[in-house]
Amino acid sequence: MAYFFVKKKDIKDSKVLIKGKEFRHIKNVLRTRIDDKIVVITGDGEEYHSQVSEVKSTYIVANITKITRKTNEPGMYIAIAIAPPKARRMEWFIEKATELGISEIFPLITKRSVVIPGSIKIKRWNRIAVSAIKQSERSVLPKIREAVTFEELLSIGLEFPHKFIAYEKERKEVLEEFLCGKDVRKVIALIGPEGGFEDWEVEAAMEQGFLPVTLGIMKLRTETAGIVALARILATFSSKT
Repeated sequence: MAYFFVKKKDIKDSKVLIKGKEFRHIKNVLRTRIDDKIVVITGDGEEYHSQVSEVKSTYIVANITKITRKTNEPGMYIAIAIAPPKARRMEWFIEKATELGISEIFPLITKRSVVIPGSIKIKRWNRIAVSAIKQSERSVLPKIREAVTFEELLSIGLEFPHKFIAYEKERKEVLEEFLCGKDVRKVIALIGPEGGFEDWEVEAAMEQGFLPVTLGIMKLRTETAGIVALARILATFSSKT
């Protein structure tokens, strides 16, 4: 069954109003008709199972028949702070990380950053995340924050009981060993730019409780490192449940 994203304000009195891009997709691509069943999400975790009751020239109205909440979300809150790579590689990371179940993404500005995103780019990234949750049938939309400096991120890290920084010079500490045996409910990972973190950045992170870890012997692109970190966190958690 197709998933459609609307804002919370468009749901009222057991009815959902669908307009704009989602409306055009429903009407012109899927050829949805009255009495067809759809699933509407707002990104907060709830799924509104609905039945189309009105098809107008600029909007569709559907009656909500049931509200459910999926149990396929990860059992932990995972945030990744990542220095955005060039071109559209950040878009790829956001899409894949959203499909995997990430909770929050911080675009990170470091000493060697090559991309400093503005509000227009952040809005585009949010649209990509919306498309990804529909494709993967998630009902929770990850939070994509405004860009933060490295110093700001270290302060944000205080909210996370488990935190690590991927460091190419680290050879001993492995991510799985860092998480093993811990009741991990909230974790944040730092992923550096193409040139890597500077030594002083790693030292500053360590002073704030971040553990340097290796993601393996291969030299990874920034976006690949982000996905590897996320996948390994999820895999470690899954192996303990």
